[in-house]
Amino acid sequence: MSCHGNKDDNKGHNHSPIKHMLHMIICCGLPILIFAALPFISRFSPGSSRILAVIAPFICPIMMIGMIPMMLGRGNNKKSDCCESKEENQSAQLELNNRAE
Repeated sequence: MSCHGNKDDNKGHNHSPIKHMLHMIICCGLPILIFAALPFISRFSPGSSRILAVIAPFICPIMMIGMIPMMLGRGNNKKSDCCESKEENQSAQLELNNRAE
């Protein structure tokens, strides 16, 4: 997003990308593991293997929908996003500059 500026200007936005990478690994890897395990699961429980075969393709899209709040910053209980706080800071600075003049 353009409101983040460059990486040097981003001192308040410190988070590890490991959480996002783990989410992506689970999102892509879990359906692959389920499809790989379906022959073994069907030996013990054919009914559950059918259910897993139907659900597995939709695991990634469901997890991506769950990832949207994290990307928007609502996962950390923030009341506003970075763009709104930047605009408020700029308007406060303009007010202070007008008072100083």
